[in-house]
Amino acid sequence: VKLLGPISHSDVPKVLVKGHIFLNTSLTEAFCMAVVEAAACGLLVVSTNVGGVPEVLPPHMIILSPPSPSQLIDAVGEALEKVGGMDGHRQHEEVKR
Repeated sequence: VKLLGPISHSDVPKVLVKGHIFLNTSLTEAFCMAVVEAAACGLLVVSTNVGGVPEVLPPHMIILSPPSPSQLIDAVGEALEKVGGMDGHRQHEEVKR
């Protein structure tokens, strides 16, 4: 885990493509553009199951968790097992459509 601090909007894609998992821990959310951007960069998304988040991405691109620390830890563990078999380029093309 690397905490980068503020990143300019133009640099976000360059930073995201270096990762494997995107963790979103929002307690309320309508439409989370950040999870779409992360998926478009080929990351597996782990997110709290709140608001409109479950409708944003297909199930194979996101692991949803209730908003509790222990369940988020389990979801991240599931993502770590799954992330090695993902094809980021194919996922980018799917999100792009």
